[in-house]
Amino acid sequence: MPDILDNLTDAQREAVTHVEGPMLVVAGAGSGKTRVVTRRIAYLINRGVWPNQILAMTFTNKAAREMVERVQSLTGEHPPWVGTFHSACARFLRRDIEKLNDGRTSQYTIYDDDDQVSVIKLCMKAAGLNQHDINPASIRARISRAKCGMISPEDIAAEAGWNSREIATVYADYERRLRELNAVDFDDLLLLTVLLLQGNAALRDIYHSRFRFVLVDEYQD
Repeated sequence: MPDILDNLTDAQREAVTHVEGPMLVVAGAGSGKTRVVTRRIAYLINRGVWPNQILAMTFTNKAAREMVERVQSLTGEHPPWVGTFHSACARFLRRDIEKLNDGRTSQYTIYDDDDQVSVIKLCMKAAGLNQHDINPASIRARISRAKCGMISPEDIAAEAGWNSREIATVYADYERRLRELNAVDFDDLLLLTVLLLQGNAALRDIYHSRFRFVLVDEYQD
């Protein structure tokens, strides 16, 4: 325990040793927020919390690896649920995506940007849209923003913006094709997890019981 609390400021020590109830840490870049999250995980484990009862998420793979390595060096334990937002959600969906009843299974494929653009080009061709008039990569970016805002194709079609109706048509067909291909994109990893938990109270209760502590690094992302 002394190693875990060494070289911490008073404010950092207070955050690390906070156990029950919610807590928000707001501090500038380079002030040690990730260190606080890492030390807090180690502190909880040393207090007897099972590592698999702690869900910790950060934004980059590099930060997630560093968090795991630091916790291991402090406790000797490998916390299985420390990772990025996207990797955690991908694991949730591997277990439960079929509960969405949209045709996708736990063997789904994750499409990267190039895969997405390829599908969007097919959708554009089906809709009679010329790639010289509307850039497929721009449509991909617009769909990505829509998913991050939980905006549906119908919502976009109702907008008065430039090419809204055409983009909505492509968006709807893109979603249909992803379901048929048993595929998701990176935005879906987050969006579908939210929809899954919003629409399934029993599943929410299961995860609520599974994780005693949820720690989020870089929550603004």
